[in-house]
Amino acid sequence: MGVITVDVSRSLNCKELKDCDVLDSSGEKIGHISDMTFTFDGELKISQFILAGSVWEEFLESVGVRPDSDPVFDGSLIKRIGDKVQLNTSRNSLKSTMDKGAIPKGEIRLSTLEDMDILDENGVKVGRAIDIDFDVDGKASLTVGGGFIEETLESLGFKADVDIIVPGSTIGSVTDNIHLKVSKDALELTMDEALKAPDVAEARTKYADDKSVMKVRLFHRPM
Repeated sequence: MGVITVDVSRSLNCKELKDCDVLDSSGEKIGHISDMTFTFDGELKISQFILAGSVWEEFLESVGVRPDSDPVFDGSLIKRIGDKVQLNTSRNSLKSTMDKGAIPKGEIRLSTLEDMDILDENGVKVGRAIDIDFDVDGKASLTVGGGFIEETLESLGFKADVDIIVPGSTIGSVTDNIHLKVSKDALELTMDEALKAPDVAEARTKYADDKSVMKVRLFHRPM
């Protein structure tokens, strides 16, 4: 499957894209992004996007009046991402979630990942994936919340304005849960060091002015 490689000069996250309107090649709105899929083969990568229609269309699907058939597309069909997602093709050319093989076995939905616990290398729960960042090459990182991550941020007065980003290179496997290749102690030590860095204090002051959320990335070096 294709990944996002066009007109994206910065990392994005799923929260930014979820509910984003999608336009076809003629500029007509064809729905909004309701879910995404990822692959994992040693690296977590964005694969496909699933569209939902209007509230009325979704209601008719939920009560069985019309089939629950949602368009699916991969990154190769994206022309541009701005406040809307512009495709380089028409709606009629898109696959549907009802088409056989449209979402291959092994692809994991964002909505499924968000329900998984994140466990360290010893099986200790460290939190949950509250969002997923992905770069222009499709590689993904976890935004981790809950558990000791949230407790640590609260104790330091950071919770409201900091996202803790753990690179996909720390993921060992994805089964019923997300298993990391690092320990809770290593995460805690790395986060403590990152939050005390001078550039974080400076950035936090800047972000406080415009009410944005600051991203603190752990394990900058490849695992």
